[in-house]
Amino acid sequence: MNSINPNKSNMNKPHGYRSFWSLIVILLTLFFSFSSEVNAQGRQNAPAIRSLDAYINGGNDPDRMRLKDLVYEVQSSVYFYDNVVKSYGTVPVNVYTDFNGFIRLPQANFQKQTIELISIRIEELAQINDILHLNTLTDFTKLRYVYIVTAFPYTLSQITQAISTAGSNYIVVFKSEPGS
Repeated sequence: MNSINPNKSNMNKPHGYRSFWSLIVILLTLFFSFSSEVNAQGRQNAPAIRSLDAYINGGNDPDRMRLKDLVYEVQSSVYFYDNVVKSYGTVPVNVYTDFNGFIRLPQANFQKQTIELISIRIEELAQINDILHLNTLTDFTKLRYVYIVTAFPYTLSQITQAISTAGSNYIVVFKSEPGS
């Protein structure tokens, strides 16, 4: 049998008051838990774009060392500009292109299965007329790195607006080289 204690502070509160607030707390906990899980998955599927120098100088792990080698050492490569493919070497590991060429890469006819790095050079701001969707690169089965270079002052936050990394697992690096 329940006894009524006049000293309890919740005596004047409605009967379902405690269960109502318990339900609200549970719902908020679930909501924030789900939101943080979705954000974590979004970050996992959408890698950050990093500064090239900061990334390759940030350690000696194999990914950083391989990227440094691909960017700074002579490699067998494909150059794809104005819908023209020019290959140098027997087994290409790099592709060099511009913003417009990048959009046409999936349709270009060259050996894509050995490519590890795609370098996209953007000469002027007017060339950035659309978003680069990295999820279109599925034919590049060995692709690990995407390197974006601008020949004009451009910030990391600006280039992040022009690149869609959703659905890709590439290491994406960026460098602005005005005057080059």
